[in-house]
Amino acid sequence: MKFRTELILPPSSRSIGHTDGVLLLGSCFSTNIGDRLQKYKFRCLSNPFGTVYNPVSISRLISMSAAGMKTDDSYLTFSSGIWVHPDFHSSLASSDRQQAVNQINQALQHVRKELQDTTYLFITLGTSIVYRWKKTDKIVANCHKLPTSEFTRESVSAQEGAGALAEAFAAVKKINPDIRIILTVSPVRHVRDGLVANTRSKARLFEMIDILEATDAAVSYFPAYEWLMDDLRDYRYYGADLIHPNDQAIEFIWEKFSSHYFNSDTSNLNMRIDKVLTGLAHRPFNPDTDEHRAFVSRLSTEIKELETRYPWLKF
Repeated sequence: MKFRTELILPPSSRSIGHTDGVLLLGSCFSTNIGDRLQKYKFRCLSNPFGTVYNPVSISRLISMSAAGMKTDDSYLTFSSGIWVHPDFHSSLASSDRQQAVNQINQALQHVRKELQDTTYLFITLGTSIVYRWKKTDKIVANCHKLPTSEFTRESVSAQEGAGALAEAFAAVKKINPDIRIILTVSPVRHVRDGLVANTRSKARLFEMIDILEATDAAVSYFPAYEWLMDDLRDYRYYGADLIHPNDQAIEFIWEKFSSHYFNSDTSNLNMRIDKVLTGLAHRPFNPDTDEHRAFVSRLSTEIKELETRYPWLKF
């Protein structure tokens, strides 16, 4: 008897190795994957702009970075005691106006450097429902708790979203022609928009990806959404809010990500790294025993062997 509809994805034709650059942007699911890549010592940069959910804002940030653009304080606004920018997450805000500008420009410069030599650009799209700031008539990445009366709510069409992303990808390829782009849809439902509106929003995101896959050979899709919504399909895989996937679900999708993108050499190295990290996290009941000293010696030898063979590995 079968009790779930399993999604089986064959290994990718292009594997991801520890020395491949991976830049992750978008919703919090990109952060979830980025955290695990960083844990296993991959060369990656995870959500340097903070969480960004809609395709138009993600595209704008990519295009700005690729073009080497900077921002100034003309679009900054004061909200809840800090200076914020509508195109950027509050993690780049500051109580000092110039400091906020500096942090944003440093992030743009950092991402440009990553885009120039990274191997993979991993983007998680969260929603196609956006908010347009009446002051500038532009779609914003974050409303920063400003009054709702200052914004209009609307939906980005599949064609508009795909077009914005395509322009951003073209800008990136001017500085990195060989970049590979992995798109995914966040399994987190935006229930504040309503369940029906969320479903329609996700559908538009899927259509955007379909358009991009059909027109750009560098674009591929990773089905994180389907693994949670169709394969696991149970509220026991969600957190207490019943919206965000819990650690067990994220670990399940990470295993699927690993089996799809990692070859045997990468997987074996991950296992060795995991063993070292487990050893480093161990807290002995009595550190003055011969048994513990032998354990520390074995662990030290393993770390030295790994760092000698893989000089970029640092524990």
